Amino acid sequence: MGKRDRYRDHVDPEYRRWGRTHHSFPGVDECARLIVDRKVTGAWADIIAYELAENARNHYDELIDAFRRHEPDDVALYVMMALEMAVLPGSVDFLAGVLRNGNATFRPYAERALKAIDTKESRTALFNATVAEPCGEREPPMTRDLKS
Repeated sequence: MGKRDRYRDHVDPEYRRWGRTHHSFPGVDECARLIVDRKVTGAWADIIAYELAENARNHYDELIDAFRRHEPDDVALYVMMALEMAVLPGSVDFLAGVLRNGNATFRPYAERALKAIDTKESRTALFNATVAEPCGEREPPMTRDLKS
């Protein structure tokens, strides 16, 4: 089923409205504008996340730019959702950087995306970002005083 039919024939009127408003992918900047203007709620939230994911390969640089420009906003969260769904091997370095940054909001999306990509590079990045802290930074468990 084509994209136009997917929206035109959808049971949800909001999906049909999206299809009438946007005959093709509106672009990362337009999606970001809709998110920032708080026009993305309900079905439109799902639609935008999936539209960004479907077009992530062709608009990858724009997605990363939108993430960096709007990191404190919801736009960055939508970018992370899109990258998780898109499963792009080319996003491994970016996702590893997100994990190193340590933002708890984005961390689960980056971890799931790296697991889904499942290449040697993604597994290495995931391991390096989630490896336990070295024993030298904390007291080994056997030397702690145990209170009974």
